[in-house]
Amino acid sequence: MRLSVIIVTYRSAGYVGRCLAAVERATKGLDAEVIVVDNDSPDDTVEVVRSAAPFARVLARKENGGFAEGCVAGAQVACGEYLVFVNPDAEVRPEAFARLLECAGRHPRAGIVGGRCVTETGQDDPRSWWGRPTLWSLLCFATGASTAFPGSRLLDPESPRIWTGDRRVPVVTGALMLVDRTAWDRVGGFDTRIFMYGEDADLCLRARAAGYRPVVTDQAVFVHPGGMSSSSMRKLMLLFTGKATVVRRHLPPGLRAAGVVLLLAGVLLRGTLSRRVASPGAARQGRPTARGADWAELWRRRREWSGGWDARRT
Repeated sequence: MRLSVIIVTYRSAGYVGRCLAAVERATKGLDAEVIVVDNDSPDDTVEVVRSAAPFARVLARKENGGFAEGCVAGAQVACGEYLVFVNPDAEVRPEAFARLLECAGRHPRAGIVGGRCVTETGQDDPRSWWGRPTLWSLLCFATGASTAFPGSRLLDPESPRIWTGDRRVPVVTGALMLVDRTAWDRVGGFDTRIFMYGEDADLCLRARAAGYRPVVTDQAVFVHPGGMSSSSMRKLMLLFTGKATVVRRHLPPGLRAAGVVLLLAGVLLRGTLSRRVASPGAARQGRPTARGADWAELWRRRREWSGGWDARRT
């Protein structure tokens, strides 16, 4: 089989039907299978999926081990030469999967291929890829430069930018990610110790270390509102646990402790100044914005997230 489409759901009944309808259109004419893995949703997500997509194989799990664990469960039963992971709140355009496969063919060393995210109104959303964290990017976060100059190549280097054609990137978003099965097996797939957020960056950076060069193509288009299943504070906690994980794993060994200190400093700065300085909008930053009170709460709860997923799992 050429392609295995894997969708992991949790409390997704309200929107997964639209995702599945889009996936059905995008798989027409392709040698593809669709696998939906439900992480023990307390609502009627499984029933909605079975009704909306009788063509899909449904794995109804009895526990919620996180997004990465759900993806791995889907990959274990998948037969495709390529795996493509789609968020349940994303809607792919009809040609998206075919364009991902074509891009993979043009770039055999990519290993991982992503598409181009657009807003619900059709405007380009830069959050299709991300820069890798470095000591410089973390210093920019710690000093507030990345917020003061959002999208700057120099002062906000992790922030994504709009592009055309095919582009090599450090990190492909997990909202729409095609992975060559050989690369998946060689690198080890998503790390199931990561519950949610950070698993895409960790996989891409491990793939790069193994010699692969992830790529995004502007021809594979998808809509992804993002954040539909997380409250603002809960999402921030998950995001920064993921950020701390990537810093602790992928900065050079001698710089990892300094990287975490800079991450903490940036949170403290925003928590302290949030009531005095307005935050730029999400469109300018290329990322969701947070409320001022949430930054202060994130600082207060820093011991819960600053050790990353490895510490939380322990």
